[in-house]
Amino acid sequence: MKQYKEQLTGTGMVYRFTLTQFLKNKANIISLVIMILFSIAAVPVSSLIGGEGSVRLHSTVENVYFDSCIEPYSLTGADLKNAADENPYWSETAFHSMDELNGAAVPGANDVFASILFDAETGVYQLSVTAAEDTALNDEEISSLSSFLAEQFDQARYRTLQISNEQLEFVMASWESGTQSYDSYLEDEDRWDTQYIVQLIYSIVVMMVSVLSVSYIVRTVIEEKASKLIELLMVSVKPLALIVGKILAAMTYVLMTMGGMILGYFLSRAVCGRFMTLAPLSDMIGGGQFNVSGGLLNFSVIFIIAVVISLLLAFLTFAIIAGLSATGCSSTEDTESATMGVTLLIMAGYIISMAATTSGSGTMAVITSIIPILSVFCAPIHFMMGNIGVGILILSWVLQAIVVILLAVFCAKVYTSLLMHRGNRVKLKDMLSMAKTSSAKGVR
Repeated sequence: MKQYKEQLTGTGMVYRFTLTQFLKNKANIISLVIMILFSIAAVPVSSLIGGEGSVRLHSTVENVYFDSCIEPYSLTGADLKNAADENPYWSETAFHSMDELNGAAVPGANDVFASILFDAETGVYQLSVTAAEDTALNDEEISSLSSFLAEQFDQARYRTLQISNEQLEFVMASWESGTQSYDSYLEDEDRWDTQYIVQLIYSIVVMMVSVLSVSYIVRTVIEEKASKLIELLMVSVKPLALIVGKILAAMTYVLMTMGGMILGYFLSRAVCGRFMTLAPLSDMIGGGQFNVSGGLLNFSVIFIIAVVISLLLAFLTFAIIAGLSATGCSSTEDTESATMGVTLLIMAGYIISMAATTSGSGTMAVITSIIPILSVFCAPIHFMMGNIGVGILILSWVLQAIVVILLAVFCAKVYTSLLMHRGNRVKLKDMLSMAKTSSAKGVR
């Protein structure tokens, strides 16, 4: 233990030096600015391009000319206007009787004709909504108007029965149907949607943090090694302190980058929200296709701790592997190949974690929570959803921590040899041979 403690001497100096290099590097500055600008532009661009998916406060229909039906049930343009005044979505739409057209035969680009006719022979009511040939209204708007008119006509029919407002609300209440197994019936219907969305968000965060850190560490190590700067650093600090200092510096820089992106995004929402309609964050996360139930989320102090510890273990695991991979390279031409292997490992963890979520199996939840690499993606979410207990969560940390320690020990044994290596990229089997040789001689 004392031997490895001595190996870490100088970590603080390497940390400060590497972080300064990150902040001064023009490529890093440009990429940071681009990512922050991207997060800022994401708000207005997504709202403008995906306008149909955004939440509108009011309908874009300007005028509705309704052919009043008197028999057998009365519904007039005035009735629709009164109903629209009580509905914020239709409050800016003007409803008229057809005779208010004053001879105009063609509606405007945001106007429609509407009528409800009764076929005595078939006993069927027919709702007709007609827009101009060059209408600016989309199918969603016309469909919403049709639903509104049908609802008002149904209410007019029920009112002829002299029922109370409470009875009318009961009769007009919406309903939906579905088919499911008895086992699914015993569970919350929103459970799968909730777990899928939360797992997706968390896995993307883990993947982003890991991939960014890997790219920074690989590029920095290879550039310093190619420029012979690494040999100067080795005069003042131990080899293990070099990789640990770089990992901590990369972690700080990644957190600063993600913090800037998050801050830029929310500032953009605050500014854009003043002059354009934005979809709520809940709708953006679910995409309108998933039901996310907050009551299923076990947000607690333990969950926050679980997320922090799992993110830290994920960062350390992939960062050490990236450091080893980069140190085995001798030129900047090897940067892409050194990064690719670690990135594929991260992507594999992400894909498997999402596939395990869709299975819905309790056994699969336990397995993916204790297997190293997968556990950093899955364990916190399974704990939050109640799929695993605190014991399994702690076991996942212990197993992943063991992997990190073994990687650190392996790194300590081969890092000196890797730093001095010049030539073709060192493969894993060569690193293992270096470790055996170092074990026989003792780590210096």
